[in-house]
Amino acid sequence: MDERRQEHLARNEDVFRRINEQIDSSASVEGRDTDRYEFFCECSNLNCVERVSLTLREYAFARADPSRFVVTKGHALDEIENVVEEAEDHVFVEKDGAAGRAAVELDT
Repeated sequence: MDERRQEHLARNEDVFRRINEQIDSSASVEGRDTDRYEFFCECSNLNCVERVSLTLREYAFARADPSRFVVTKGHALDEIENVVEEAEDHVFVEKDGAAGRAAVELDT
């Protein structure tokens, strides 16, 4: 996959990351670390509407690295990311190559 395509996919995923950061911000004010919240799947498909149920602590793990995202199982793209942790219904992935560089740039 060429670098331009990888960067485009990372930008798609950043859209969901920004929405999820707003959910995290609101939940942090009103909730507890052990409560579960519905976050959007941060995959590269802009038409995806699947949700991932996470605690604030689990979401913080996703945000600890700017190249890390949380996606529904089956939504990871081997061409641009590696699964770093698996749960029952979702996985945490880290972007590599051009997608990883774009994810880090977009997170600033």
